Amino acid sequence: AIRPATEDDAQMLAEVVLLASRSQVETGIFDLLIESNDEDRLIAIRAILTTEQPSWCHYQNFLIAEVDGRPAAALSGYAAYDESFMRMEHVFLAGYRALEMSDEQISAGFKRSLVFLKCVSDDLPKSWIIEWVACLSEFRRRGLVRALLPEILERGREGGHSVSQIGIYIGNISAQRAYEDAGFVLDYEKPDPEFEAVIGCPGLARLLRSN
Repeated sequence: AIRPATEDDAQMLAEVVLLASRSQVETGIFDLLIESNDEDRLIAIRAILTTEQPSWCHYQNFLIAEVDGRPAAALSGYAAYDESFMRMEHVFLAGYRALEMSDEQISAGFKRSLVFLKCVSDDLPKSWIIEWVACLSEFRRRGLVRALLPEILERGREGGHSVSQIGIYIGNISAQRAYEDAGFVLDYEKPDPEFEAVIGCPGLARLLRSN
């Protein structure tokens, strides 16, 4: 079964976001923002998912695939440049506040995360962004993400978006093939040596699909 996420799914969605942030590597954005441990990272991500104001990482953006009534996989979709969404740094601050981190810790986390800016590009105006795609480990290889993709793409079409985009780490061949099977085409790859030294892969890539 596929259904919209609710606030009660925040714990499962936090696990999905953390998995998606790492993809095929060991270090993701939340590892740089929060150095302590995964328990703290999940607390922070739950806070981000459930902010009162919608954001680019809010539970309302997500669809969930269930297996035997258990949430098993999820992904999100949202409109690029939606002015109602909180700025990225404000979203992360919601997670930091949940951990009662000091200003020094927050500043250090933001500084570590700046390496991502070397490889990201601006989203295409009026595009439909698909993000935070992951399946819990015990439910993998069941085609759940492939089942979710058409549903989240339909959300974008219903919202009037003519193009969808998704970002991956360069070298995530299995994800790239799944997205290409769904009609996405590689648009660009943006490598950076500092990014590779910190994250463990050459950089980021973007795939596009006409809706």
